[in-house]
Amino acid sequence: MHLHWKHRELVKLISKQKSLAFVENTARLLEYESGGVLVAIENVPKGFALIYYRGKNYQRPRNLLDKSKALKRSIAMQRHELPPSHYSSGKKNMMASMEIYQRILRETKRRRKGRREWKVEIPNDVMEEIVMRLPVRSIMRFQAVSKHWESMIKTRDFGARHMAHQRSKDPKLMLVSYGLSHIRFEQRDFETTSLQESLRLKTEKIEGAAMAISECCDGLVCYYRLTQAVEVVNPATEKSLVPLPLAKFQQLHKDHPDRDMEQEIEAITDEDDGPDLVPFIFFTRFGFGKDSLTGRYKIVWLYNIYPATLNKKKKTRCEVFDLEEWRWRFVTTRPLDHHQILSDQRPSFANGSLYWLTGDEQGYPSTLTKLIVLDIHTEMFQVTSTPPFISPDASGDKIALCNLDGRLCISELQGDCTQEFWWRVEECDKWERIFSVDLISTSSWFGGIASQPLTPLAISRDNNKVVLSLTYHENLVDFDLDPDSTVYHLYYSGYYGFAVPYFPSLSLVDF
Repeated sequence: MHLHWKHRELVKLISKQKSLAFVENTARLLEYESGGVLVAIENVPKGFALIYYRGKNYQRPRNLLDKSKALKRSIAMQRHELPPSHYSSGKKNMMASMEIYQRILRETKRRRKGRREWKVEIPNDVMEEIVMRLPVRSIMRFQAVSKHWESMIKTRDFGARHMAHQRSKDPKLMLVSYGLSHIRFEQRDFETTSLQESLRLKTEKIEGAAMAISECCDGLVCYYRLTQAVEVVNPATEKSLVPLPLAKFQQLHKDHPDRDMEQEIEAITDEDDGPDLVPFIFFTRFGFGKDSLTGRYKIVWLYNIYPATLNKKKKTRCEVFDLEEWRWRFVTTRPLDHHQILSDQRPSFANGSLYWLTGDEQGYPSTLTKLIVLDIHTEMFQVTSTPPFISPDASGDKIALCNLDGRLCISELQGDCTQEFWWRVEECDKWERIFSVDLISTSSWFGGIASQPLTPLAISRDNNKVVLSLTYHENLVDFDLDPDSTVYHLYYSGYYGFAVPYFPSLSLVDF
């Protein structure tokens, strides 16, 4: 058992004893002697399965029985279980075996002096609460305990409660980097940035094609290229879905890689009649979110038609992929009217909706920027004005959108190189100012740049600090949220493609 516990948290023993009473006595004896925790006794075809957990902060004891003593004890216990008719000496041998057995028990108690033994019956709901607080990889191993535990862990209710418990703590920091034929996920501690877990996956090798990574949603991350299928992965469980089918515009770019060519093809929407020219687009990123009512995960790809002269009535298209329906479908963009999205932006998901900033006809930043909002459940668009604290003539490249601690956060880079951050409090339906940053003070860590807005990654509840990042720059900076503090520190330095706050989850366990 201890050799097994050296590398694993659980050990399963098979007992061929016929009597359940003997099995329980043996199980308690092993629990007492090994120092582990008896998790369950399961009836299996070969007899009874005894499941033991090694406990937290496990250390292998030094005073273990040697092989000869362990063998003598095992023989004595087996003789004790058999009736007298199985012995040649009958009752005399039985009494001798009993005496040996009792001597072994006394010796064990003497060696384990000071330890207490008690019998505890743990209710199922309490056991679920205990398992829910374990690390994800430990929970994945616990599925091997029994079919009951496996089915319990795979339920959506258990996954949702585990996710809620994770969100009650500070997030992890997920750094995602990639090469020509691989992608690497690094999970780091939020306080110390020390590496905790890593996952490296092989990808299709495509020369000159940039890879994009989505925001994290319930521990799930998507990665893709313009002409390569989207893949969804859970880095904590190392589970991933099979590659998604190509979206319609992905297939279009794969078939016609030259953006400037114009040829007639059949319309790819259900709203246009007759042939249409190939609508090539600037590279845009999709939004990834979860329907708060149905629990379904959806990928939403909103993109501009380029050039805009190809279709004067319709300037944007939107494709939605529901992971349960497993197909791309078009969603009407009529409520957007003449508005187009700002190119090369990552939409933000918060409170059941996705948010984009508007741009001009070619996707470049423009004044009079507005917000495009999509309700994930109803799949309906609406265009709203930016909050009143954003300048009416603010350019889209000076406004930053993100999800901060589960809320929509918006900020504007002012002319004096200060940036104020606000987030939306849904409970009272109002905007609340969080903090402000002086980009002159942070520019030394970002190559002297003070003309691009920063993005807050996460807030630490324990240390009352926020971590800030700048697109396409490797350093991360933390800032103390104390109102009297103006001190910035280098939080992390090193190559990474994308940094995102991350909560390990059990998502995709039931897929």
